[in-house]
Amino acid sequence: MEEVYTGDTPKEEIDIILLTHGRLHDLTIPAVTCLYSHTRSKFHLIVVDDSTPDLPSGVEKVPDTTADWFDKFQIDHNNVSFVHSSIPFKNGNQVFNVGLSHCRNRFAAIVMNSVQVEPDWDVVAVQMMHQNPKIGIIGLKCLKFGWGEKEDGQIECAGIGISPQDGYTPIDLGRNETSHRLAISQPVWSLQWAFVLVRVEAAKGNLDENLWEGFVGFDDIDNTLTLRSKGWEAWYCGLGTGYHRTHATRGSTDTDVIFKNRKNAEIFYKRWGMWDKYKATNPYSIEYFPNGNVKHICNIMDLPLTVVDKNVAKETTNIAEKETANV
Repeated sequence: MEEVYTGDTPKEEIDIILLTHGRLHDLTIPAVTCLYSHTRSKFHLIVVDDSTPDLPSGVEKVPDTTADWFDKFQIDHNNVSFVHSSIPFKNGNQVFNVGLSHCRNRFAAIVMNSVQVEPDWDVVAVQMMHQNPKIGIIGLKCLKFGWGEKEDGQIECAGIGISPQDGYTPIDLGRNETSHRLAISQPVWSLQWAFVLVRVEAAKGNLDENLWEGFVGFDDIDNTLTLRSKGWEAWYCGLGTGYHRTHATRGSTDTDVIFKNRKNAEIFYKRWGMWDKYKATNPYSIEYFPNGNVKHICNIMDLPLTVVDKNVAKETTNIAEKETANV
């Protein structure tokens, strides 16, 4: 059912939460330029930044000056909120929650500064949000950028599935397909959050900041499943596109990245009822959280991808299980 609007028309139609962490010149400025050139909806830009002068700016031997740049940018652009932290954020959900707290519209795009959007990326996704109030999140098509001539422009991610044949590892759907493929909209099992449109009502209060270790994976996949477990739908929209430099926003120099990733993986699999299946295919994995220390949410594979109206006598097709069976 399409939403009916009442009351005053908001000044903008969407918020755009832009996450920045150094690399002003080679990531942030191009990302901002594309957003202002290629976004059809009126928007409020929320920049959530924890850059410091010691971070690389994208120009050799020049310290990062992100805060100064946005101070000047705001003089000519009255739709910008700049939120700066001098202390590095601990994980993605903390950054997302800061951005969501400054939203003033019903829909918010989350865009890493490593993404350069293509023209009219927002049009169909915003329309989907208006027409289907059950949608809580939409993932846009991410194309590879910075991979070299042979791979640039290929699909990086068109939604996320799970592969029993590969040890229940999350997989990027559509990966390495040519850019024009998957120009469709469909419900998906999960999404990465480098480039998404969320319904603010669905995301606020549902992104746990205390579960995850750093910026090393599984948190965005978990966020999508959390929204689904609360009755929201997750969709992919292949008619909105951006080029993404993978891991560029927060390329980690930690020596224990793999350790943190494994801990996040265990939390993720236990929360969604897949730990036993994961262990069966990875019998030598270390268990960091024994004795029920991770709260089980539900068996995510039992949830349908689309929400069935209780007043409509029809079954919902679980596309995720079909995709999994065909991987």
